[in-house]
Amino acid sequence: MKRILFANFAECPENLHFEQAFIRGLKDGACVSLDIIHDFRFPYSFIKNLPPPGGGRRIRPASLAGLKRELERSYDLLALLDFPKRKSCAAAFVWLLKNLECQRKVFLANHLLPMPGHNPTADIVRKLKLLRVLDAAHILEFDDRDLWMHTGLEAAKIFKRGYGVDCRYYRPGGEAGGDYVFSAGSAGRDFSELARAVKRTGLALKIFSDAKLPPFGTAVKGSVEALPFAGNLHNLKSAALGARLVALPIADSHINEAAGNSIAFIAMALGKPVIIRRTRYMERFIEDGKTGFFYEKLSAASLARQFDRALSLTPAALKNLGRSARAVILKKASLDAIAARFAGEFVFNP
Repeated sequence: MKRILFANFAECPENLHFEQAFIRGLKDGACVSLDIIHDFRFPYSFIKNLPPPGGGRRIRPASLAGLKRELERSYDLLALLDFPKRKSCAAAFVWLLKNLECQRKVFLANHLLPMPGHNPTADIVRKLKLLRVLDAAHILEFDDRDLWMHTGLEAAKIFKRGYGVDCRYYRPGGEAGGDYVFSAGSAGRDFSELARAVKRTGLALKIFSDAKLPPFGTAVKGSVEALPFAGNLHNLKSAALGARLVALPIADSHINEAAGNSIAFIAMALGKPVIIRRTRYMERFIEDGKTGFFYEKLSAASLARQFDRALSLTPAALKNLGRSARAVILKKASLDAIAARFAGEFVFNP
């Protein structure tokens, strides 16, 4: 029986979704025992926690000494999912990299590499080049390979993968679209232009964001509901599912071509029409008018034109667009497919 240790220190729903997809990817009846470490403090009860296969455990160490006692057995594979967010987890993460008895060690990046000064553990790893011990690292395809090499990784051990969403969790609910436009995210957003565009539709606007928002005043005919993103992760699915449209107002100057992809992919998996900036990256997933809508330059007028196109769809056409959008995500950005490929490569491939 193969023994796997899955270290999931970075508390966030996306990583818990990845954990569940990884468990599903190990397949029923496989000769695998999976232990999972994480330091999650929020229960995330809205995400179903599957039991680790092979009689595996979920380990929540209170200290490095406690972790060492829990991990007296040896492992065939150590899989590290992202860098810890909490400084208190740095010692455990470093010990796993340097000292855990293990045949193979791999890193799975579910987020971009933290920039210097943004994550204490990543700073330690970067300074000491600790990722040199890895057998492989899978990073997001739109991340910078050269920056990862500063962590000690060899170029030949870096592999790029696509971003994925949990299509089992994010699935259409059958509800008709509500009376509001939904938007979410923080980096590179310009909600002022979005608000002015929404005003022309007569719909309300609901925003989840941790960015500093502008004073909307009377910009929207309906109400504006602006809520913190981090504090409403458990409401993200229902907010997107209940919307008439999902719009991501990415500033023209924002250099990341994939900006907004996580919310866009979630909305598409839910079968919702998405309006987002046209980039080469997003053109791989959205066919304008068939699986979503593109604006060329961010302005109220440009967004409003796409709102008009989406709102003019018949119920049958809207349903067909939503079905097509979900099919794209299932084919190109399914978290289950990504986790299954990883399991096939590192767990079941001798």
